[in-house]
Amino acid sequence: MDNFYKTNLTKGLRLRKYKEALDNQSDNSTIKDQLSMPNMNESLRFDIARLEAKLDIILNHIIGQSGGRSNEPPDNTTDLNAAEMSLLRNMTTKQHVVLQLLIGGLRNLDIAPIMGIGENTVKLHVRSVCKKFGVKTRGQAAMYGQDILGRADPEEYQRLSGGLPLDWAENLTTPDQFAPLYFSNTEGARLQSV
Repeated sequence: MDNFYKTNLTKGLRLRKYKEALDNQSDNSTIKDQLSMPNMNESLRFDIARLEAKLDIILNHIIGQSGGRSNEPPDNTTDLNAAEMSLLRNMTTKQHVVLQLLIGGLRNLDIAPIMGIGENTVKLHVRSVCKKFGVKTRGQAAMYGQDILGRADPEEYQRLSGGLPLDWAENLTTPDQFAPLYFSNTEGARLQSV
C-alpha cells in the first residue's frame, strides 16, 4: 500500500522508460509501426498546441482577475497572443463562418443553407474547427472561440479571417454582402436563385 502513494516519476525513471520503449520499438518494429510514427508525431504536435492554447486562456483569466489593477474591471479587449493569432490566421474563411455560427448556437441543419452547402459538409467544417482548437465537441470550440473572439481587435480579425467582420453572425441579413467570401459556388448558386 505504501508504493501506491509514492510517485516514481523522476526524470531518470522517465528517461529510462523512454529509452526502453525506443529499444523495444526498434526491435519489434514493423512497416506498419514505422508508417504510424509521423501520425503519432502529428498527434503529439496538436496535443502540445492545444495544451499551450488552454494554458494561455487560463493565464489570461488569472492575470485579468488579479493583474494588480485596483477597483478596475478586467479589460476584455486585451491583445491576442501569438498562438491565438496563428490559430485565427490558419483558419479558412468558411471555418470562421462556422465558428461564429457555432458561438451563436446554430445547428448543422441551420448552418447549411446559410453557407450554401450540405449538412455533411458542415459537419466536416465543424470537425476541422474542433481539430484546430484541439477540442472534441462543438460546445468546447464555441467556448474557446468566444473567449478568443471576445478579445480580438475587430480590424485585425477581419484581416485574419479573410474579410469577415467580427460581428458578422450577429448582424447576418438575408442578402449577405459577405456571401462571396464563404458561399459555395456549386450548390450555392442553386440555393440563391430559389
